[in-house]
Amino acid sequence: MSYPYSLPTTGALSFTDYLETAAPYSSEISDATAQRGRLRTVLKELKKESHSARDYQVIINTIEEYLPYLVSIVNCLEKNELALKKSIETSWRSTLSDHIIHTGSNAPRISCNDIQYELIFVLMTYAYACSLQTNDLIKTVEETSNTHLYNKAADTLNTAASVFHFVATDVIPTWQQSPGNRPVETIREFSVALSKKNFLRMALADAQSIAINKALVTSNISKSLIAKLYMGVAGQYEMAYGLISSISGTQDVSTDLKKYLSDGTQFYKAMAKKYLAMDANDNQKMGQAVGFARDCKADLRAIQHSSLSKAHIRKSAIAARAAREEEAVTDLLSKYTMINDTVSYELIPTRQDLQKIIPGGRGVLELKHFNLPKPVFGPSNEKGEKNYLLEGRYF
Repeated sequence: MSYPYSLPTTGALSFTDYLETAAPYSSEISDATAQRGRLRTVLKELKKESHSARDYQVIINTIEEYLPYLVSIVNCLEKNELALKKSIETSWRSTLSDHIIHTGSNAPRISCNDIQYELIFVLMTYAYACSLQTNDLIKTVEETSNTHLYNKAADTLNTAASVFHFVATDVIPTWQQSPGNRPVETIREFSVALSKKNFLRMALADAQSIAINKALVTSNISKSLIAKLYMGVAGQYEMAYGLISSISGTQDVSTDLKKYLSDGTQFYKAMAKKYLAMDANDNQKMGQAVGFARDCKADLRAIQHSSLSKAHIRKSAIAARAAREEEAVTDLLSKYTMINDTVSYELIPTRQDLQKIIPGGRGVLELKHFNLPKPVFGPSNEKGEKNYLLEGRYF
């Protein structure tokens, strides 16, 4: 499962209000304003729906239809085919800030100038929606046993990771007039680390977890390899959490997000121990099997207790998964303990000794490359031509 992002909402925007003249693209500019208005409406309407009723594909489709118009306007401004009479100002709700009073849809909208601000939030919202759609796909797999959806889920989450990476490396650095009151999602130094590393790693880690699940039900993959893959996922989470913790101003980042990363690190390390226990059992190393199963159960229980001890933080989805996994691990531990107590009589290694034989992690997916859509009017970004959008110097 992916982090349950809260989708932002935005204020109204008419592009013609900011342009000296819409000519020679008057009709197209009107269409751009209409497409942007559709996105605003869809985001507002979605907030009114229950989580189970939300169709994130509608958000994805709406953004995909709006983006070519937004790219066109940026290119036209860059090539001076359109001129501004005043700086474009848009307002968006920050969904990654740790609001003390305001939360979710009640978070205050933050207004900033420059069309790059608009592009950042549109792309971030696109990535959020892809991540949320992945959660729906996984639920469908669990309900229908349609394992073919694992491919789509992993691919959709990989798309989210590639968009986060693109925002951090190709869009935020071009926003040269960013103000001091900008939300945490758009601070260059912070977002390069947060989006390029944190979101990239988190989304890829979740995508890899999906790929592992598919492998478990569709192929005869070794338990030791599964353990290595889970350690790879845990490593991605751990690095993401470390990056957040090392950057100044992290008190502004969603506490729920930090909790998700912390729980994720511990959960996937526990899952690696589960499969190391199963591998040890297959190889008649019952002392190790009991030890890894025991440590796994303790780690899963710790995740749940951590959530209960902090009432101001929502119980993470990972904590709920830990509760389900603990039931299965408890059965394994009981089985392995009985065999060791009656047949094998092996010494159970200490937690420290077991730590020494935990393998390093391995990855299973490569990051996709995200490209902006082709513009629908104005100068194009065909191969060999200047990539106007990434210049960001049209004032």
